Amino acid sequence: MFRTRHLKWVICESCAGNCKREHPAFSNGITSSEWAEWTPEEQETYMSGGYDVACDPCKGTGKVQVPDVSRMSFGEKREYVKYLREEAAERRLSREMAAEIAAERRMGC
Repeated sequence: MFRTRHLKWVICESCAGNCKREHPAFSNGITSSEWAEWTPEEQETYMSGGYDVACDPCKGTGKVQVPDVSRMSFGEKREYVKYLREEAAERRLSREMAAEIAAERRMGC
């Protein structure tokens, strides 16, 4: 993992500083038939954010620390760019593997 002594606090992009996110169970939405099965109390709890969970990236604080590139030396910037490229490559590989696994499952493998 990349380490830097030059950090700054910013509002968490994942929760926009609200410290909470929608529960992952609802990430694909709720169908109208599912909604109709809920009691009015459950519907109100959902609408008021009662099922929300703490945001993972900020651990429920609403803010995260990020590298402050403007305060880095040239060598630190070079190291940071290398780190970002490696992270992007890992994410791309993970997406490709997930797509391959999904394709194999669709073919019955």
